[in-house]
Amino acid sequence: MFGRNKSDSGQVLSDMKAKHQRYEALVKAFHADIYRYAFWLIKDQSIAEDVVQETFLRAWRSLDALKMKRRQSRG
Repeated sequence: MFGRNKSDSGQVLSDMKAKHQRYEALVKAFHADIYRYAFWLIKDQSIAEDVVQETFLRAWRSLDALKMKRRQSRG
């Protein structure tokens, strides 16, 4: 209907999976440290958890932009 074929859909799914894997790696690598730092600053568990969640939400939104910057710096 929109001129997309199965290979386009496959590429989109592949890109989404790769983004999800990058995000999971980011969370595994930094969640504990970011939480500890947020809790140290705020001294409130609930607010520290919200800060960490907001931090990773921003990271998720920025992953594509960071990928593009990395490609530009290589080329």
